[in-house]
Amino acid sequence: MRVKFRWLLSLVFVFMGQFVVAQPQDTLTTEQLLQRKGTAFAALIRPSRYLALDVNHVIGGFRRYRFFVGDELHFKSGGEKYREQLYDVTDSTFSVLMANQVMNRDEPVTFRFEDVQMVYLNRRIPFITAAGTLFPIAGGVYLLADIVNNRGFYSNTLPVVGTLVLSGVIFHIISNPHIRLNKNHKLKVLRTY
Repeated sequence: MRVKFRWLLSLVFVFMGQFVVAQPQDTLTTEQLLQRKGTAFAALIRPSRYLALDVNHVIGGFRRYRFFVGDELHFKSGGEKYREQLYDVTDSTFSVLMANQVMNRDEPVTFRFEDVQMVYLNRRIPFITAAGTLFPIAGGVYLLADIVNNRGFYSNTLPVVGTLVLSGVIFHIISNPHIRLNKNHKLKVLRTY
């Protein structure tokens, strides 16, 4: 009798637990879901301007990089590098938020497209981006292990170490290109509708 009662009681708790877990949570609206996905999706909610970098490579062809309000923009203007959040985009300028140490707040600073000399991109390419960091480290560890194990430096390890370091540098350049603005690489303003 006690075994049946315990079994029945545990069965009731399991079904109650299933019912509590299966209850729907507070659902989000379409706008909230798009805002949660990121700035590119949030721009779909209402018409807005965004910054477009059109790159026309000789070998790779045409590519467009989009920067929406709220995205981090890394660029060079007037000999100085900036890595700031994009605040506003107008027809011929864009603004970024920069910290003002005197007033202790962020203030928008406006840049014209003609003043921007270079845009630094940070692309995440599977395996290539990770290899750009890991291959030079692996080359250094291989060289250090060879020196420690053989109690000296041998020239037959240089091709392996050099290949690892050189391929890591190439992969890093592929993942983090520096786009110099000229007649083939231009900044534009586009709109979402």
